[in-house]
Amino acid sequence: MDKKIISEFYIASEVPEGGVTLFTLTQDGVLAERSKIPMPSPSWTEVIGGRVCAVLRDREAGEAYAEYSIPTGRRVYGPIPTRGVSVCHFAKDGDDVYCANYTTGSVLHIRDGRSVLHAHAVPRDGELGPDRGRQERPHCHQCLLSPDRRFLLVCDLGLDSVFVYDRDMNFVSKGKVPGGHGARHGIFSPDGKTLYVLAEMGSSVTAFDWEGEAGRLTYRENLAVCPDHEGLTDAASIVLSKDGRHLYASNRGTANKIAHVTTEGGLRLVSLVPSGGDHPRAISLVGGGRFLVVCNSFSDNLSLFSVGEDGELTWVRDHAVPHPLCVNEI
Repeated sequence: MDKKIISEFYIASEVPEGGVTLFTLTQDGVLAERSKIPMPSPSWTEVIGGRVCAVLRDREAGEAYAEYSIPTGRRVYGPIPTRGVSVCHFAKDGDDVYCANYTTGSVLHIRDGRSVLHAHAVPRDGELGPDRGRQERPHCHQCLLSPDRRFLLVCDLGLDSVFVYDRDMNFVSKGKVPGGHGARHGIFSPDGKTLYVLAEMGSSVTAFDWEGEAGRLTYRENLAVCPDHEGLTDAASIVLSKDGRHLYASNRGTANKIAHVTTEGGLRLVSLVPSGGDHPRAISLVGGGRFLVVCNSFSDNLSLFSVGEDGELTWVRDHAVPHPLCVNEI
């Protein structure tokens, strides 16, 4: 067996005693837990500049943004309250941090420790989607910086839109996903010319052309990533291979499937495989793209898949983790 370590990554557990656990992955697909940084109920994490940055639920600050030193495991910044409900994502670059509050439909902009709240509103920011049960108000779900870091993009499930702002949160433009699909998370192609947006409610991927100089999105096409499933699908996470040829998306609900989509010559669904658990909330390619990690949050386990040369997924093993929500490769 080949014991060479090809990846190190953190898994965030959204439980009060959770935190982030460091895993190693060997060339032959063996997982091992190495260390842990305690933090309360992290809902999204990123590894930036030797720190684990997180939005979490602090006992005193409530829903907040904070940063932890990787060498010491100690909190070195924050917690700064996000001034909203159900913070679920953030983007950080330099002194700017942008936190997406899902339930209240707002984005908190933190700069040099000072914070400004920007709330989406109807009809100022656009009309609500047609599903009045889930699109009863704006729902900010992701903050994403453009490839050149000049713009902030915000996916809003309630408004079926991706908003484009400058770094000071001044409105620039927006793109629309199909009505009722619910924009959740986006990812840029390696060349920075395409934005792929995963829609939660429609379990679809919308491709937009990205005009980086103007900060403008132009709709290109849309593809269902869990077609013909009669129950709830609730797409959650989207990743791209390094060459941009293979896209993967997780579907939750009663589907619990991982979709493999090829982007060559347009979007095309290649296959759907079981996620290895219940509610695959986050997925990530690790080890140079040789493996895919799936966080099955309701069944408290990770599933590891190998990625073939054709992009197809093969289940390798599972590993128990309490309520895993996020994976970040170092």
